[in-house]
Amino acid sequence: MNKGLYRRLALQNLRKNSRAYGPFLLAAVLTVAMFYIILSLSVDSGLESMTGATTIQVVIRYGVVVVGLFAVIFLFYTNSFLLKRRKREFGLFNVLGLEKRHLAKVIGFETLYVAGLSLILGLVLGMALNKLLLLVVAKILGAPAPLGFTVGPRVILWVMGVTAALFGGIFLLMFLYGIRQVYVARPVELLQAEHAGEREPRAKWFMALLGAVCLGAGYYIAVTTTDVIQAMFLFFVAVVLVIVGTYLLFTAGSIVFLKLLRKNRRYYYKTRHFTAVSGMMYRMKQNAVGLANICILSTMVLVMVSGTSCLMLGMNSSLMERYPYDVNISRSNAETIALVKDAVADARIIPENETEYSYITFAAYIVPGELAATANYTLDTQSALADVMVVDLADYNRCTGQSLTLAPDEILLKVVRTDYEADTLTLLGRTYSVKNQVEHMVKYGNMTANLTSSWYIVVPDRSELARIDAALAAAEGMAGSEQYQDGSVYKLCQFYGFDVVGGDEQTALNARLAIRERWTEAADDGSVDLDGTYEIRAWERQDFVSLYGSLFFLGMFLGLLFTMAAILIIYYKQVSEGRDDRERFQIMQKVGMSRYEVKRTIHAQVLIVFFLPLVTAGLHTGFAFPIINRVLSLFNLMGTNFYIWCVLGSFGVFAVLYAVVYLLTARTYYRLVSM
Repeated sequence: MNKGLYRRLALQNLRKNSRAYGPFLLAAVLTVAMFYIILSLSVDSGLESMTGATTIQVVIRYGVVVVGLFAVIFLFYTNSFLLKRRKREFGLFNVLGLEKRHLAKVIGFETLYVAGLSLILGLVLGMALNKLLLLVVAKILGAPAPLGFTVGPRVILWVMGVTAALFGGIFLLMFLYGIRQVYVARPVELLQAEHAGEREPRAKWFMALLGAVCLGAGYYIAVTTTDVIQAMFLFFVAVVLVIVGTYLLFTAGSIVFLKLLRKNRRYYYKTRHFTAVSGMMYRMKQNAVGLANICILSTMVLVMVSGTSCLMLGMNSSLMERYPYDVNISRSNAETIALVKDAVADARIIPENETEYSYITFAAYIVPGELAATANYTLDTQSALADVMVVDLADYNRCTGQSLTLAPDEILLKVVRTDYEADTLTLLGRTYSVKNQVEHMVKYGNMTANLTSSWYIVVPDRSELARIDAALAAAEGMAGSEQYQDGSVYKLCQFYGFDVVGGDEQTALNARLAIRERWTEAADDGSVDLDGTYEIRAWERQDFVSLYGSLFFLGMFLGLLFTMAAILIIYYKQVSEGRDDRERFQIMQKVGMSRYEVKRTIHAQVLIVFFLPLVTAGLHTGFAFPIINRVLSLFNLMGTNFYIWCVLGSFGVFAVLYAVVYLLTARTYYRLVSM
């Protein structure tokens, strides 16, 4: 047979099925473009010149992996919709004389045309938008936009080669899957493939129950996990359980629910309910997977967009928590602090809001009602680690402006990233009564940088601090820890912090230069017993911007990608349902239902099926709120109300977009049904 015939048949088939292949081609082009863009950004020298380049590129390279995996799953899955619609056509060709090997050649040319067009248009679009996205990243990070082309020809060719190889492999898998479907099926099966799902599905009670258990377990983990370290690891366990539970409940649980409705005679034997329940039941098995996919994609969009938006919008408050003053001198001594004060004075910088206090910090192991100092930590006890800071009451009252009192055996307590409800606390062998858990505490940013829970303890006086210092030095198992000049492992440290007038960042950076110069001189000549570290908020800001900004960009980028996927799945589901339901509703009209009743039934069914994923995604996001809020506390975002508004805002915007997609795709559905 002439090879030109296969090419002509392939082109003719694509033109005839343009309504089905058009959205798929658009999605493939956008996916290729987005993969090219994020891969190009990951190796762009323009990013390397920005402050915090390492953090930015690590986050973006993680995005490359996510987008690549998503492209494989998404394109392969949506291609299955096209194959299902085309099976009848292939069966007809087979009956008319085309052998399966001939059909394989036609499918091969179709795949080649779609792949070639997708790659060419996708790469062109990616190259056109790449510079724009680089400027967007620079804008988010507050960095100067690089001028000209920052990626050389060899790098561009490498990026294009990797993109072409990935998507060429995806289309090859799609081609192999397509010819397998043709070869394993008989012509009659291909002709009847569109109606293969018409058998009434069975109620699979075990799968429905397992889905409910998985979903309940995921919700339970999300709601009850209070420890931040556990939240970080258990979050992924909860995600897997919720995904499995969603698929099982949509596929099996929905059938069980519909059959229970059918058993309710008062509800079922009404025209509107009868047709809606029956129609959904007979098609739910194949609909359920698509609905579950839409639900999972919607949940991912909501979680990523709300979480990264919260990080970006709350970055300044997080920065203030980590660096409470413009200039922060920690783990220091009196000589070092005097050097810093002299350096700032010589630079003619006027400090304000000066704060100075003594403290002890150490790592402890949490056991019920006790904080014990030990070096016997193992990986399976990481969640029980705590960072402890102890100050005396006089410094606490002076720094917070309060006038509290304590008995010799009493303490004030503040615990962050975990809960503590007991009335007593044993610390290094001595039991104290917790007089009160306070809201305000001395400002010390180093504690907020830890992943473990933070315990701030206020003891009655300086003598109690000395006792704790001695107990720490004598603690068993501490010989391998850092030793100080006096031979102790831990010692009383001093903190000094201040703001510059007006909060001017340039003035703060000038203070940093003055301190660094004096610090270096003292280190070289040994004139001062230097100890501690200095941190300048204005200098550290860019590290925050690079991390939070790159996460925000990745969240928005992936959110857009997953939204596109959800829209395409919705479109194909509506088209598939419209064609499948057309004959059914024509029969309903023939047996006596009015056109109004048919349209009302269609509207009710479409509304239920269409908005079920959105409602479920909102439910998933609501139950995920507590554990995500715990994870966000690792970034010093302690404002629950702020995250609530981010979630509500993200859900509101997504719901509006979802409704717009519904209105557009519902027209296609109604048009197909009424043909």
